[in-house]
Amino acid sequence: LLRPRRALDSAAMPMDSLQRHGIETKISQALEKVKQILGAEKSPQIAGDVHHEYEDKYLLVERATNMAAAAELNCLGMLGLTPQHLSTLKQWASGQEVSLRFKSKEQCNFLREETREEEAPRKHVEEVTVGGVLRSAITSKVVTKITEYFWSFETNYVLEAFKGVGAEASDRLVLWSRQGQVELKTSAKSPAPHPEVRSPAVNKEVNISWLLRSLADPATPSFAIDRTIKSCKTPRRNEDFDKAYEHFMALSNWTMYVADYINHLRTVQPRKIDDSALSLEHVFVPVTPIMFKEGIGEINDSAASSLMSALPKGVAEASLVLSSSAGNLLLTEQMRSLKEQHQNIHSCFAGDTGILTAAEACISLTLTHMNAVAHQWVQAVDYVESMLRKQLVAAIGKEVSPSEFGSYMRFHYRKLFLDAYQPSQFCFAVRRSEQHGPEGTVSIEEESYGEGGAAMHTPIVTLENHGSTPTAMNFPLSASTTVSFTGPVHLHGWLCHSFSGQTGSGLFLKSRARQFSSMLVLVGRVTSATSFDPTYAAIIQNKDELTIPLEMSVIPTPKEFKDAIASLSPEQQQFAKAFRAMQLESTLFGVLVVQIKPQLEKLLNLPDDSLTKEIKLTQDLMELFLKYQIPSDLLSFSEPEAARETSATERLTAVKGHVKAMFDMINKEKEEELEEVRKQAQYIEPLADLFGSGGSMPSAKECSTPMLEECLEEVRCEVETKLQSGIKKKSRARAAPAASAPAVPSAPSAPIPPPAPPAQTAEPGAPPQPAEAAPEPQETPSREVPMESAGATAGPRDYTQVPQEMDTQFEKLDPDSSLRPTIINVGRLWKKRSQKALLAEPKESHLTADEQKSEKDAAFDLLDAITKSGALPLSHATLHIVIAATHCFDKTVLETVVQENVNPIEKVERSTLIMASTVHQQPTAALINASSAPRLLQASPQLFLKDVAPE
Repeated sequence: LLRPRRALDSAAMPMDSLQRHGIETKISQALEKVKQILGAEKSPQIAGDVHHEYEDKYLLVERATNMAAAAELNCLGMLGLTPQHLSTLKQWASGQEVSLRFKSKEQCNFLREETREEEAPRKHVEEVTVGGVLRSAITSKVVTKITEYFWSFETNYVLEAFKGVGAEASDRLVLWSRQGQVELKTSAKSPAPHPEVRSPAVNKEVNISWLLRSLADPATPSFAIDRTIKSCKTPRRNEDFDKAYEHFMALSNWTMYVADYINHLRTVQPRKIDDSALSLEHVFVPVTPIMFKEGIGEINDSAASSLMSALPKGVAEASLVLSSSAGNLLLTEQMRSLKEQHQNIHSCFAGDTGILTAAEACISLTLTHMNAVAHQWVQAVDYVESMLRKQLVAAIGKEVSPSEFGSYMRFHYRKLFLDAYQPSQFCFAVRRSEQHGPEGTVSIEEESYGEGGAAMHTPIVTLENHGSTPTAMNFPLSASTTVSFTGPVHLHGWLCHSFSGQTGSGLFLKSRARQFSSMLVLVGRVTSATSFDPTYAAIIQNKDELTIPLEMSVIPTPKEFKDAIASLSPEQQQFAKAFRAMQLESTLFGVLVVQIKPQLEKLLNLPDDSLTKEIKLTQDLMELFLKYQIPSDLLSFSEPEAARETSATERLTAVKGHVKAMFDMINKEKEEELEEVRKQAQYIEPLADLFGSGGSMPSAKECSTPMLEECLEEVRCEVETKLQSGIKKKSRARAAPAASAPAVPSAPSAPIPPPAPPAQTAEPGAPPQPAEAAPEPQETPSREVPMESAGATAGPRDYTQVPQEMDTQFEKLDPDSSLRPTIINVGRLWKKRSQKALLAEPKESHLTADEQKSEKDAAFDLLDAITKSGALPLSHATLHIVIAATHCFDKTVLETVVQENVNPIEKVERSTLIMASTVHQQPTAALINASSAPRLLQASPQLFLKDVAPE
């Protein structure tokens, strides 16, 4: 029999271009049949090819649903449903649930045992000859004794409708029942071919209450979509459609299950059947998404009077969709083709005995056709939704990705906000003032993809608010050392958007330094109103570029959190609230940038800008502090006892003298160590001659001082042992010293001997005089931001309260509960681009956890030196605090617009204004252009309520 189509999916997926093409091909084939039924002059067309209004899509879905419901009722009429039955079922459905049930019982009983003999088709003839003359012939044959066992297999099934659970006989209504029996034959008595009793063999139910309740008197489908309720989003996404979809999905599953059982009977009683009689190819399915350019109007549908269910007659319609009378003609053709196929089945099945007769074949055909109707209805309504998607893509010219949506929002912000509150890129030049050249830049960048798929890094756009006065804060260097700093604090609010779980971009913190420039970058969290906790740190200097990947993790929205703890005990709620408070404070991601040159001037008692052009002196100081860890007191300028003023030149000359003296001492110490090595080598060399010639001990210039200390003792022991034993192995004696003392590289500061004065010896790659005469930098934003601008706060602000303030605003002003606080974490693998010398090629390397720790240790050592272990505060430091949130959409950009009928621009705009109001501590009306206020007041009136303005 027919193999039914698979059941409908539990949730309709978006239609891709291949599926859409397949459906359009089926519709084109069905159009030819529709033209035959309605007449060629009606010229039906695929809905997507007819210019129509948005309301016509609702009408198309309603008409397709009513056609499918009428087609299903007509099929049930072929299964035994009568108008009287339908009237009873409608009365039941007004107060209770009504269902269909297919129930079957099977019995297999042993009848008899028969034995028969069966001769083999071949005979064996044996001839007897005497003297070549045939005298006799003996013929033999094989007879097989066969024992056969006969069984009676009986099936009894019933199709009934019932209300409630059908406990009473009066609650049940039999639509169809049949009993069949067939005799089976086996060659063995055990095991039996089937279980003795299966009761029930099948018991499958389906609820048809929706179908009955959607009928108007007497049997006219009257499905309609309520467009006024808030939950109605599109013709395909609304509560009325969801109920219809649930019904057709359940009915499809039920028809497939029952048809599978009837097909199972064919294995019990095999029969040769003409497949063309069971084909659905010639059975017309009346559900087709078609429209007419000028409407179709009412036509003669008198033949529809024989239908179990039809569309309402005599209703004047001016829409472009199929009219009721035209729909009735299609339903009439459906029943005609189905009855014709039933007649073909009866002509192929001889007799009404057995368990597989024409009745079972007709039931299987009808059920499979009902399944086909449900499938075609789903495809029709999905086609309507695919039209929306296709038209939207055609209007825009492409499918919008999350990164492209972000680009539009940046364009949209320029028209939305006042100039003083415009979102700006997170990219800041590190400089002292506008009169100084920048030391470098610090930026947070996101990875996006261009038209050709190439990856691009662009700074993120944040809502920036900077304090009008420097804020005093501190951070720990160690358990015993705390460093304080003063400087501007910038609060950045960043709103990320996520579509279907994907943001469409990666996030990176990039720090770049210019040549002969240096700075410190510390990354961590703001832990209190006056404290910063750095987790990572690095020194950026001489064209270094450090890229730190950032990872984002979201936490539940305020509404989700409250719903989750609503049924917990008070103790459990306290624990959850305490943990969430920690999570909210973790959303304060901090980047502290410290300028080194101004702090060195302060440390060494030098006037401002003294080191701006002293490139060599600055690098020598960095080397002394980092490599040799020289105390700053040995290098700083000391005020003379006499009360006289010293000029900037005198102070600088004194510091240079201290630095030169320190390098002289270091070089002298190096020379003394090397001289000691030479003496030791001269002492060892005569002893080595005892073992023969042909080799020589390494010279002092070829030896490194640290390695010689390890190898000399080994050489002495070996020589003494050989002298005592009297063994003179010359080759071995020369090889051992040579292998034990590797070559010595030249000292980093100057070649030795003789050492050059530090003041005259250039660092590798450094020119004798700097070509750049830029002033000393201090970090301020690369764009000009006046300290008294509208985006500045009047006094110190406790930034640890901002996450809680924002969480409260999210709960009050975000009715969709889509805004999630977001924690920014530092990624594992860093990337650093640097060059060892001025003319060397830049090289890229990746920093692992151990290398990151080394970078942090070096930065902290330098901080310890330039702050005198915390005694000297940092005066040229800038703190950037980033608080992030993510607006989460459950679907992609186009699916959000098409399926949810939601404009994501308005949603993200509202979320941005909530964040901007909190960051700037201003009401929404004070942030936006007056031209945008009426539109926002209508779309999000809650933003303009006075009681929700930030305090």
